[in-house]
Amino acid sequence: MRVARYGAGRTNQKFYFAKMAMQQVEQAVDEPSKQANYEAAVFHLHGAFLAFLQELSRFYKLSPQLGTTEAIRLALDAKGQVSPEISQLQAVEDGGWLGELQQAFADCQLAPEPVEIQPEAELAEGLIMRAVTNPVEPEPVEQRLKTWHTQLQRLFAEFRQEMVEF
Repeated sequence: MRVARYGAGRTNQKFYFAKMAMQQVEQAVDEPSKQANYEAAVFHLHGAFLAFLQELSRFYKLSPQLGTTEAIRLALDAKGQVSPEISQLQAVEDGGWLGELQQAFADCQLAPEPVEIQPEAELAEGLIMRAVTNPVEPEPVEQRLKTWHTQLQRLFAEFRQEMVEF
C-alpha cells in the first residue's frame, strides 16, 4: 500500500500552493505585494511540513494532532519506537534550513517594528554605518523560498519511499 493512506495529498497540495505564491513573489512589482506573497509562500511551506508530520503520525499510528517533531519523538519513545525520519528532521531543524523556515514562519506572525522618524543628520550617519558594516547582501527571498521548497520536497520524497507497507 502506498503512502496516500497517510494523507500525502494534503502535503502535496501545500507544496502546490507554495509554488503559486513563489511565482507571485517573482512577479511582484512593489514591495508590499512581494512581502504578502513571500509570507503566503512561507505559510504554505510550513503547512507542508506540518502536513508531513501528520503523515508520519498516521504511519506510526500516533495522534495526528502531534504538531512538532519533538512531540512525535516523545510519543514514539513512550511506545518504544524510533523514527529515522524524525531524527533527520530534528537534525535540520537545529541550525539547518528547516530551522530557518520555522523562524521565517514565526517572524511572519509578528507585527513589524514601527519605524521611528529620525532627524536628517542621524539618518545619514545610520545609512553610512549600515553600508560600511553590512557589505554582504542577504540572500534574495526568491532563492531562499526555492531552497526551502526543494529541500522539503526532496526530503519528503526520500521518506515516502521508506514508508511503503508490504
